[in-house]
Amino acid sequence: MLRPSHSLTIALALVACTDPAASDTKTTSESSSGSSATGTSSEGSSTPTDVGTGPGSTTGDITSGSTSQAETSGSTSQAETSETTSTTSTGEVTTEDPTETGGEDPFKVGIALKQLCRNDATSMCGVTPDDELVCWGLVDSPFFKVPPGKVKSVSPQCFYAVLESGELHRIRDFPSEPLDLPGGPFVLAGGEYPYGCAMAANDEVTCWVAEGYTAIETPPPGPYVALEDAREGNCQMCGLRGDGSLVCWRRPVKGDWGASCGGGVWNGAAEGTYTKFIGSTFQSVRLMNDKGQLVWFEPGSEGSLYVAPLFASGGFAEADALVGLRQSGELLYFENGMGDGVPILPGAYTTFRGDHNGGCAIRQSDSRVVCWGEGEYGQFDPPKE
Repeated sequence: MLRPSHSLTIALALVACTDPAASDTKTTSESSSGSSATGTSSEGSSTPTDVGTGPGSTTGDITSGSTSQAETSGSTSQAETSETTSTTSTGEVTTEDPTETGGEDPFKVGIALKQLCRNDATSMCGVTPDDELVCWGLVDSPFFKVPPGKVKSVSPQCFYAVLESGELHRIRDFPSEPLDLPGGPFVLAGGEYPYGCAMAANDEVTCWVAEGYTAIETPPPGPYVALEDAREGNCQMCGLRGDGSLVCWRRPVKGDWGASCGGGVWNGAAEGTYTKFIGSTFQSVRLMNDKGQLVWFEPGSEGSLYVAPLFASGGFAEADALVGLRQSGELLYFENGMGDGVPILPGAYTTFRGDHNGGCAIRQSDSRVVCWGEGEYGQFDPPKE
């Protein structure tokens, strides 16, 4: 069972393929204990897959068990009881509540936030109650530009922010990837280089494309409550409407790249009702449905749906890889497969970004961000007041 320690070193290796140009072949892997899970398609058929994986993703073998570094050093901590237990040099046992230590290890408690987003594995961002975007980790690059002043909205992967004025702002703005952004004003935006879309207050959608790319499809009309942050290699971009319907449209192409997105029968309208985007891959998009299940939608494969087996039982607000946030607020790590979720953090949370090795979540009780894990760039050390 996962036991958070002062180092929070977890002897597990999870490799998630996020290369958008990778094949969308479903990959099966098993833990060293030999456990496996079964995927569920929209037609009810079963497809063998590793827990937490799906179309366009690859998960490496879990080669170790549940022993953490804390166990080998003789110290233990219990997330289930919200207490950290340690033994002093004299043999005296002391207990402390990590939620009341001001962010002492194994958890780091930061400022109050109302939203989290994550551009990549090296940084983390959040929106404060005063509508300011704060970022930490590898954010010293001159290409990383936190918006000046307040923001109206931030895209799911921190690619775009809409300023209070309605102007668009690229959080990572590379001179080698120039984009002429429309002036707005807008209320929300999504996409990434070379293509994006934004919606105005009157629900009108405006899209843009980088030079050298050809836009091959106009997006369906809004209104939208969220627009996906599709990366350059994705074959589709998607939008989520207020009624929970999901629609996707074909992304622009450049040269021979467009040939790799051909084949299959396109169906850009997904059956079912959905609540939020989780991520996307080459030919699929991940999102939560209203049953609390993690679903892959593949518009280029006749609009097929694939339910991640680990989260097929439903009842999740967010999920990714082997970590799921229950609608009850529990943030759980599923170490060996289905049915064995153990808390990553004590207490209840509203959202999270990351995995069992490291991440951040917003606590229900006081909206403070709580992070776990060790990061090379300080991405798990949130700012404090």
